[in-house]
Amino acid sequence: MSLEQRIGSERKQTAMSKALEEQSDAELRGALAKGELGEKKRIVAEEILRRRQQAKAEELKRKYKWFGSLAAAFSLLLLSLKRFWRR
Repeated sequence: MSLEQRIGSERKQTAMSKALEEQSDAELRGALAKGELGEKKRIVAEEILRRRQQAKAEELKRKYKWFGSLAAAFSLLLLSLKRFWRR
């Protein structure tokens, strides 16, 4: 085994030594892009990324829910003023 192959396999082992749940999004995406994961681990990593993304989206929805309500109220106000001015 050449030095380059040994270094590559050591990097692969180091990158995958942590449990998938403990790896950051960037690490998981990198491992998926490089094809370092087996079939089952690839599926698990994709699901982990999907759930993390969903959790982030839910957090944003919860955090900025008031903004959507305010925009809807403003739109309804504009529509009612437009109808009022037409008469």
